[in-house]
Amino acid sequence: MTGDSESIDHQLLVLLQAVRDTHDDSARASLNELLRNDATARAAMARLLVDEQALASRLRDDSIVSLLEPVASAPMPALARSTAWLSWQPLSAAAAGMMLGVFCTSLVHGFVAQQAEAVNQIMLDIFDPAFEDDKQVLEDGVPNRLRQWGMDSAAIVAAENDVLPLEGSRMLRLEPIPRDKEVKNHTSRVYQVLDLRSLPPTAHFDNAEVKATASFFATKHDVSSRYMIRAVALNEAPETAVKDFWSKTENDDVVSTSQRFDAVPGEKQWQTFSLKMPLPREAKTLVLIFGAVPPQNESDDTTIHYIDDVQVSLLTSKMPQR
Repeated sequence: MTGDSESIDHQLLVLLQAVRDTHDDSARASLNELLRNDATARAAMARLLVDEQALASRLRDDSIVSLLEPVASAPMPALARSTAWLSWQPLSAAAAGMMLGVFCTSLVHGFVAQQAEAVNQIMLDIFDPAFEDDKQVLEDGVPNRLRQWGMDSAAIVAAENDVLPLEGSRMLRLEPIPRDKEVKNHTSRVYQVLDLRSLPPTAHFDNAEVKATASFFATKHDVSSRYMIRAVALNEAPETAVKDFWSKTENDDVVSTSQRFDAVPGEKQWQTFSLKMPLPREAKTLVLIFGAVPPQNESDDTTIHYIDDVQVSLLTSKMPQR
Protein backbone atom coordinates (compact mmCIF):
# COMPACT_ATOMS: atom_id res chain seq x y z
CA MET A 1 0.00 0.00 0.00
CA THR A 2 1.38 3.42 -0.91
CA GLY A 3 1.75 6.35 1.46
CA ASP A 4 -1.08 8.21 -0.30
CA SER A 5 -3.52 5.32 0.08
CA GLU A 6 -2.59 4.93 3.75
CA SER A 7 -3.22 8.64 4.25
CA ILE A 8 -6.69 8.63 2.64
CA ASP A 9 -7.64 5.45 4.54
CA HIS A 10 -6.66 7.11 7.79
CA GLN A 11 -8.57 10.28 6.92
CA LEU A 12 -11.72 8.33 6.12
CA LEU A 13 -11.57 6.27 9.30
CA VAL A 14 -10.98 9.34 11.48
CA LEU A 15 -14.02 11.07 9.97
CA LEU A 16 -16.15 7.94 10.28
CA GLN A 17 -15.19 7.52 13.92
CA ALA A 18 -15.93 11.20 14.66
CA VAL A 19 -19.43 10.87 13.23
CA ARG A 20 -20.11 7.52 14.88
CA ASP A 21 -18.80 8.37 18.36
CA THR A 22 -19.57 12.08 18.72
CA HIS A 23 -22.21 12.72 16.03
CA ASP A 24 -19.99 15.54 14.81
CA ASP A 25 -21.95 17.43 12.11
CA SER A 26 -18.80 19.06 10.73
CA ALA A 27 -17.17 15.64 10.31
CA ARG A 28 -20.31 14.39 8.61
CA ALA A 29 -20.22 17.30 6.17
CA SER A 30 -16.50 16.82 5.55
CA LEU A 31 -16.96 13.12 4.85
CA ASN A 32 -19.80 13.71 2.39
CA GLU A 33 -17.79 16.41 0.64
CA LEU A 34 -14.74 14.14 0.41
CA LEU A 35 -16.74 11.26 -1.07
CA ARG A 36 -18.50 13.50 -3.57
CA ASN A 37 -15.39 15.22 -4.90
CA ASP A 38 -12.55 12.73 -4.55
CA ALA A 39 -12.57 9.58 -6.66
CA THR A 40 -9.62 8.22 -4.68
CA ALA A 41 -11.62 8.55 -1.46
CA ARG A 42 -14.58 6.70 -2.97
CA ALA A 43 -12.31 3.90 -4.12
CA ALA A 44 -10.72 3.72 -0.68
CA MET A 45 -14.14 3.58 0.97
CA ALA A 46 -15.15 0.74 -1.31
CA ARG A 47 -11.99 -1.13 -0.37
CA LEU A 48 -12.51 -0.53 3.34
CA LEU A 49 -16.11 -1.61 3.39
CA VAL A 50 -16.70 -4.43 0.94
CA ASP A 51 -16.06 -5.60 -2.60
CA GLU A 52 -18.31 -4.22 -5.34
CA GLN A 53 -20.42 -7.34 -5.87
CA ALA A 54 -21.26 -7.75 -2.18
CA LEU A 55 -21.98 -4.04 -1.86
CA ALA A 56 -24.45 -4.08 -4.75
CA SER A 57 -26.18 -7.10 -3.26
CA ARG A 58 -26.46 -5.44 0.14
CA LEU A 59 -27.80 -2.22 -1.35
CA ARG A 60 -30.46 -4.11 -3.28
CA ASP A 61 -31.43 -6.05 -0.15
CA ASP A 62 -31.91 -2.82 1.80
CA SER A 63 -33.76 -1.08 -1.06
CA ILE A 64 -31.21 1.73 -1.03
CA VAL A 65 -30.61 1.53 -4.76
CA SER A 66 -34.22 2.58 -5.29
CA LEU A 67 -33.27 6.02 -4.00
CA LEU A 68 -31.53 6.58 -7.33
CA GLU A 69 -34.42 5.34 -9.43
CA PRO A 70 -37.16 7.68 -10.78
CA VAL A 71 -39.87 6.44 -8.45
CA ALA A 72 -41.17 7.49 -5.07
CA SER A 73 -38.41 7.47 -2.51
CA ALA A 74 -38.08 4.32 -0.47
CA PRO A 75 -37.97 4.61 3.35
CA MET A 76 -34.52 5.29 4.73
CA PRO A 77 -32.96 2.24 6.35
CA ALA A 78 -32.74 2.25 10.15
CA LEU A 79 -29.68 3.99 11.54
CA ALA A 80 -27.94 1.12 13.26
CA ARG A 81 -29.35 -1.90 11.48
CA SER A 82 -27.46 -4.94 12.74
CA THR A 83 -27.01 -7.64 10.12
CA ALA A 84 -24.37 -10.33 9.90
CA TRP A 85 -22.69 -9.52 6.61
CA LEU A 86 -18.96 -9.79 6.16
CA SER A 87 -16.23 -10.24 8.76
CA TRP A 88 -14.74 -6.75 8.61
CA GLN A 89 -12.50 -5.14 11.16
CA PRO A 90 -14.61 -3.68 14.02
CA LEU A 91 -14.26 -0.04 13.00
CA SER A 92 -14.91 -0.77 9.33
CA ALA A 93 -17.99 -2.81 10.21
CA ALA A 94 -19.39 -0.07 12.43
CA ALA A 95 -18.56 2.50 9.79
CA ALA A 96 -20.38 0.47 7.16
CA GLY A 97 -23.55 0.26 9.23
CA MET A 98 -23.37 3.96 10.02
CA MET A 99 -22.75 4.90 6.39
CA LEU A 100 -25.72 2.88 5.16
CA GLY A 101 -27.95 4.68 7.65
CA VAL A 102 -26.74 8.27 7.70
CA PHE A 103 -25.03 8.68 4.34
CA CYS A 104 -26.87 6.17 2.18
CA THR A 105 -27.81 8.65 -0.56
CA SER A 106 -24.34 10.19 -0.88
CA LEU A 107 -22.57 6.84 -0.57
CA VAL A 108 -24.69 5.09 -3.19
CA HIS A 109 -24.38 8.06 -5.50
CA GLY A 110 -20.60 7.98 -5.07
CA PHE A 111 -20.28 4.31 -6.04
CA VAL A 112 -22.78 4.47 -8.88
CA ALA A 113 -21.25 7.65 -10.27
CA GLN A 114 -18.00 5.80 -10.89
CA GLN A 115 -19.84 3.52 -13.30
CA ALA A 116 -22.02 6.14 -14.99
CA GLU A 117 -21.17 8.22 -18.02
CA ALA A 118 -22.63 11.75 -17.88
CA VAL A 119 -24.06 12.76 -21.23
CA ASN A 120 -25.82 16.07 -20.68
CA GLN A 121 -26.61 18.92 -18.32
CA ILE A 122 -29.65 21.02 -19.10
CA MET A 123 -30.10 24.31 -17.26
CA LEU A 124 -33.75 24.79 -16.35
CA ASP A 125 -35.41 28.15 -16.83
CA ILE A 126 -35.76 29.72 -13.40
CA PHE A 127 -37.73 32.94 -13.16
CA ASP A 128 -35.56 35.80 -11.85
CA PRO A 129 -32.85 33.53 -10.33
CA ALA A 130 -30.90 36.52 -8.94
CA PHE A 131 -33.96 38.41 -7.65
CA GLU A 132 -33.27 41.48 -9.81
CA ASP A 133 -36.94 42.31 -10.48
CA ASP A 134 -37.82 44.44 -7.47
CA LYS A 135 -41.19 45.34 -9.01
CA GLN A 136 -42.54 41.82 -8.89
CA VAL A 137 -45.20 40.87 -6.38
CA LEU A 138 -44.11 37.95 -4.20
CA GLU A 139 -46.93 35.45 -3.81
CA ASP A 140 -47.91 34.40 -0.30
CA GLY A 141 -46.87 30.73 -0.01
CA VAL A 142 -46.53 28.37 -2.97
CA PRO A 143 -47.32 30.43 -6.11
CA ASN A 144 -50.41 29.43 -8.06
CA ARG A 145 -48.82 30.14 -11.44
CA LEU A 146 -45.53 29.81 -13.28
CA ARG A 147 -42.80 32.48 -13.48
CA GLN A 148 -43.35 33.84 -10.01
CA TRP A 149 -41.66 33.58 -6.63
CA GLY A 150 -43.70 32.70 -3.57
CA MET A 151 -42.59 33.30 0.01
CA ASP A 152 -43.47 33.04 3.68
CA SER A 153 -41.77 36.26 4.79
CA ALA A 154 -39.33 37.86 2.37
CA ALA A 155 -38.49 40.97 0.38
CA ILE A 156 -36.24 41.86 -2.56
CA VAL A 157 -33.56 44.31 -1.43
CA ALA A 158 -30.35 45.98 -2.57
CA ALA A 159 -27.15 45.87 -0.50
CA GLU A 160 -27.86 46.32 3.20
CA ASN A 161 -26.51 45.30 6.62
CA ASP A 162 -23.00 45.20 5.08
CA VAL A 163 -24.22 42.42 2.75
CA LEU A 164 -23.59 42.76 -0.98
CA PRO A 165 -25.65 40.73 -3.47
CA LEU A 166 -23.79 37.76 -4.86
CA GLU A 167 -25.17 38.33 -8.37
CA GLY A 168 -26.42 41.60 -9.83
CA SER A 169 -27.58 44.45 -7.63
CA ARG A 170 -30.31 42.78 -5.59
CA MET A 171 -30.98 39.72 -3.44
CA LEU A 172 -33.85 38.25 -1.42
CA ARG A 173 -34.03 38.90 2.32
CA LEU A 174 -35.50 35.98 4.28
CA GLU A 175 -37.11 37.54 7.32
CA PRO A 176 -37.61 35.49 10.51
CA ILE A 177 -41.12 34.31 11.24
CA PRO A 178 -42.10 35.40 14.78
CA ARG A 179 -42.03 32.59 17.30
CA ASP A 180 -45.52 33.45 18.52
CA LYS A 181 -47.05 33.22 15.06
CA GLU A 182 -49.31 30.16 14.84
CA VAL A 183 -47.90 28.32 11.84
CA LYS A 184 -46.82 24.69 11.40
CA ASN A 185 -43.33 25.61 10.23
CA HIS A 186 -41.30 28.64 11.27
CA THR A 187 -38.72 28.16 8.53
CA SER A 188 -38.72 31.25 6.30
CA ARG A 189 -39.12 29.78 2.81
CA VAL A 190 -39.37 30.84 -0.83
CA TYR A 191 -40.97 28.79 -3.59
CA GLN A 192 -41.03 28.46 -7.36
CA VAL A 193 -43.01 26.15 -9.65
CA LEU A 194 -41.44 24.82 -12.89
CA ASP A 195 -43.20 23.24 -15.87
CA LEU A 196 -41.26 20.12 -16.91
CA ARG A 197 -43.40 19.45 -19.98
CA SER A 198 -41.26 21.85 -22.01
CA LEU A 199 -38.08 19.80 -21.52
CA PRO A 200 -36.44 18.59 -24.76
CA PRO A 201 -36.79 14.88 -25.65
CA THR A 202 -33.12 14.31 -24.81
CA ALA A 203 -33.92 15.07 -21.16
CA HIS A 204 -36.13 12.04 -20.71
CA PHE A 205 -33.67 9.42 -19.49
CA ASP A 206 -34.66 6.88 -16.90
CA ASN A 207 -31.86 7.97 -14.57
CA ALA A 208 -32.18 11.77 -14.75
CA GLU A 209 -31.51 13.89 -11.67
CA VAL A 210 -32.52 17.43 -10.86
CA LYS A 211 -29.91 19.59 -9.10
CA ALA A 212 -30.98 22.70 -7.19
CA THR A 213 -28.35 25.16 -5.95
CA ALA A 214 -28.64 28.38 -3.96
CA SER A 215 -26.33 30.70 -2.04
CA PHE A 216 -27.11 32.00 1.45
CA PHE A 217 -25.73 34.72 3.73
CA ALA A 218 -26.39 35.24 7.45
CA THR A 219 -26.15 38.61 9.19
CA LYS A 220 -24.86 36.85 12.32
CA HIS A 221 -21.55 35.12 11.77
CA ASP A 222 -20.66 33.94 15.26
CA VAL A 223 -23.29 31.20 15.32
CA SER A 224 -24.08 28.35 12.94
CA SER A 225 -26.95 28.93 10.54
CA ARG A 226 -29.03 26.18 9.00
CA TYR A 227 -30.64 26.24 5.56
CA MET A 228 -32.87 23.87 3.64
CA ILE A 229 -33.53 22.96 0.04
CA ARG A 230 -36.45 20.78 -1.03
CA ALA A 231 -37.56 19.52 -4.43
CA VAL A 232 -40.98 17.99 -5.11
CA ALA A 233 -41.87 16.30 -8.42
CA LEU A 234 -45.53 15.76 -9.29
CA ASN A 235 -47.16 13.93 -12.18
CA GLU A 236 -49.80 16.65 -12.65
CA ALA A 237 -49.66 19.77 -14.79
CA PRO A 238 -48.63 22.90 -12.84
CA GLU A 239 -52.10 24.46 -12.87
CA THR A 240 -53.50 21.51 -10.89
CA ALA A 241 -50.34 20.40 -9.06
CA VAL A 242 -50.25 23.52 -6.87
CA LYS A 243 -53.84 23.07 -5.69
CA ASP A 244 -53.84 21.58 -2.19
CA PHE A 245 -50.08 21.21 -2.68
CA TRP A 246 -48.98 20.31 0.86
CA SER A 247 -51.40 17.40 1.21
CA LYS A 248 -50.13 16.01 -2.11
CA THR A 249 -46.58 15.83 -0.78
CA GLU A 250 -47.73 12.95 1.42
CA ASN A 251 -48.87 10.83 -1.54
CA ASP A 252 -46.86 7.74 -2.46
CA ASP A 253 -46.57 8.73 -6.12
CA VAL A 254 -44.94 12.08 -5.33
CA VAL A 255 -41.13 12.10 -5.30
CA SER A 256 -39.71 14.55 -2.77
CA THR A 257 -36.27 15.14 -1.30
CA SER A 258 -35.36 17.62 1.43
CA GLN A 259 -31.94 18.37 2.85
CA ARG A 260 -30.64 20.71 5.54
CA PHE A 261 -27.26 22.37 5.42
CA ASP A 262 -25.23 23.88 8.27
CA ALA A 263 -23.30 27.02 7.37
CA VAL A 264 -19.81 27.34 8.79
CA PRO A 265 -19.86 29.86 11.67
CA GLY A 266 -17.38 32.71 11.48
CA GLU A 267 -17.50 32.85 7.68
CA LYS A 268 -18.57 36.32 6.63
CA GLN A 269 -19.36 35.35 3.05
CA TRP A 270 -21.92 33.72 0.81
CA GLN A 271 -22.14 29.96 1.24
CA THR A 272 -23.49 27.74 -1.53
CA PHE A 273 -25.40 24.47 -1.11
CA SER A 274 -26.86 21.97 -3.57
CA LEU A 275 -29.44 19.21 -3.50
CA LYS A 276 -29.88 16.37 -6.01
CA MET A 277 -33.02 14.31 -6.53
CA PRO A 278 -33.92 11.53 -9.00
CA LEU A 279 -36.51 12.87 -11.42
CA PRO A 280 -39.27 10.51 -12.60
CA ARG A 281 -39.73 10.27 -16.34
CA GLU A 282 -43.46 11.03 -15.99
CA ALA A 283 -42.99 14.17 -13.82
CA LYS A 284 -44.75 17.25 -15.20
CA THR A 285 -44.21 19.75 -12.38
CA LEU A 286 -41.27 20.55 -10.12
CA VAL A 287 -41.73 22.66 -6.99
CA LEU A 288 -38.56 24.09 -5.47
CA ILE A 289 -38.35 25.30 -1.88
CA PHE A 290 -35.44 27.17 -0.29
CA GLY A 291 -35.37 28.40 3.29
CA ALA A 292 -33.61 29.53 6.45
CA VAL A 293 -34.29 27.31 9.47
CA PRO A 294 -34.76 29.04 12.86
CA PRO A 295 -32.54 28.05 15.82
CA GLN A 296 -33.68 24.93 17.67
CA ASN A 297 -33.31 26.71 20.98
CA GLU A 298 -36.22 29.12 21.19
CA SER A 299 -34.24 31.36 23.53
CA ASP A 300 -31.67 32.05 20.78
CA ASP A 301 -32.20 35.22 18.82
CA THR A 302 -33.35 34.81 15.23
CA THR A 303 -31.40 36.45 12.46
CA ILE A 304 -31.96 37.79 8.96
CA HIS A 305 -30.72 35.67 6.07
CA TYR A 306 -30.30 36.36 2.38
CA ILE A 307 -30.56 34.13 -0.67
CA ASP A 308 -29.21 34.76 -4.17
CA ASP A 309 -28.10 33.07 -7.40
CA VAL A 310 -30.55 30.18 -7.57
CA GLN A 311 -29.71 27.61 -10.25
CA VAL A 312 -31.52 24.46 -11.30
CA SER A 313 -30.30 21.91 -13.81
CA LEU A 314 -31.21 18.49 -15.10
CA LEU A 315 -28.41 15.93 -15.12
CA THR A 316 -28.91 13.05 -17.53
CA SER A 317 -26.63 10.05 -17.76
CA LYS A 318 -26.60 6.51 -19.05
CA MET A 319 -24.90 3.41 -17.73
CA PRO A 320 -22.11 2.10 -19.97
CA GLN A 321 -22.67 -1.11 -21.90
CA ARG A 322 -20.96 -4.13 -20.37
